[in-house]
Amino acid sequence: MKAPLKKRIVAYLIDIIILLVILGFINIFDNPDNAVLNKQMDMASLEYYSGHTSFNDYITDLGVIYNHIDKNNIIINILNIIFIVIYFVIFPYFNNGQTIGKRINHIEVRAKSNKKITLIKLFVRNLIINGLVYLLAVTIGAFIITPNIYFWFISILGIIQVGLVFTSMLMVLYRKDKKGLHDLIAGTWVASER
Repeated sequence: MKAPLKKRIVAYLIDIIILLVILGFINIFDNPDNAVLNKQMDMASLEYYSGHTSFNDYITDLGVIYNHIDKNNIIINILNIIFIVIYFVIFPYFNNGQTIGKRINHIEVRAKSNKKITLIKLFVRNLIINGLVYLLAVTIGAFIITPNIYFWFISILGIIQVGLVFTSMLMVLYRKDKKGLHDLIAGTWVASER
């Protein structure tokens, strides 16, 4: 039986709260150089808004600053990716397709064929819904995308990520089968426990 929408929402909220607490703890270990870079960002914004810098120079400056911040945060980003994979991929794989939120709400992720969910299906599902595409691209992109276009890279990537999540949410809300984009691509669905 398909999981009721209310249970899916509550389960996801529980999981996001757990995720935010853990990632918040990881992000406490912020690089001290980021404070200097944040001041540079403020100065670049002040220069632009006061009319002393063109829009193109402002965006280039922001790209360089964001690039440095993301390079400084490489360890934090990798830890974030690892935790998301552990919590949303590995943990459910060994727990009948359930995260803590899903277990509390008696729902589980299943393969379309009703067989045991695979690690690959769980990973693909979470590339979209939990921002793994964005985190992986930023982590790699900080080192291969030139700083002068980095702002455009992360901005476009961020818009795409938000669009994918929003599209997935709308699909879960309005499709009869309650499958989001992440479910369709991964070949999964969310069911009530038997």
